[in-house]
Amino acid sequence: MILVDTHAHLGDPQFDADRDSVFERAAAAGVSRIVEIADHPDEWARAVAIARGRPSGVRCTLGLHPYYAGLYDDAFLPKLRLALDAAPEAVAIGEIGLDYAKAEVPHDVQRRAFAALAAAGRGWGVPLVIHCRDAYADLVPMLKDLFPEKPAAGRFWGVIHCFTGSPEDAEACSGMGFALGADGPVTYKKNDALREGFRRAGMGAAVLETDSPYLPPQSSRGKRNEPAAVLEIAAKLAEVYGAPLEEVARRTSANAAALYRWP
Repeated sequence: MILVDTHAHLGDPQFDADRDSVFERAAAAGVSRIVEIADHPDEWARAVAIARGRPSGVRCTLGLHPYYAGLYDDAFLPKLRLALDAAPEAVAIGEIGLDYAKAEVPHDVQRRAFAALAAAGRGWGVPLVIHCRDAYADLVPMLKDLFPEKPAAGRFWGVIHCFTGSPEDAEACSGMGFALGADGPVTYKKNDALREGFRRAGMGAAVLETDSPYLPPQSSRGKRNEPAAVLEIAAKLAEVYGAPLEEVARRTSANAAALYRWP
């Protein structure tokens, strides 16, 4: 059984003491591929180095989290384009997006940065990793404007990272051609509405994520998360879809390969 963690932050200092062991535990759990996320320009080089050090099993993304959207200016896109061109390990732009819960950056500044980055990704043919917290009312209309057509068959425009929207949001985003990231919260006991969203969107839109070291699943809440936890998330989705675990692993891994154009 092959699993893919499509979103992790293994460059985080919480992993400095045992990063190699984290990769070993992931492999033992069946996680054969991991995508390292760099959401601030200061993290880009580190993410590329992590991916470059494990070429068979790790890729990375380069982005600008909404926490840092105030850094966006006219020079940002050329800088991002140059970094992407220099790193074939970088498979997406992200994470980018909207955060109305914790980000101190004004909402209009977040929307302006996100719109520019999303439009660039579409123009460059690079998928997006989209962060959205308490902002689906703005995100969904923006995506409809930016992506009026569906992607080519077997592709995704990007992924809604750690999807936490309503079932209606799940249907809207997946219907436009975005994958939905299933993280630890899908395992939490009170998140029936979230699980219903994944059920409505279907297995064809789901990818597995951990967001390590954040968002541990139900069995390890309060502890540091790591990619091996993908197995618990996959098991919960198997319950949601009424499907064997092996089928969820196969389908979500195929979705991850399509999302990040990773054969």
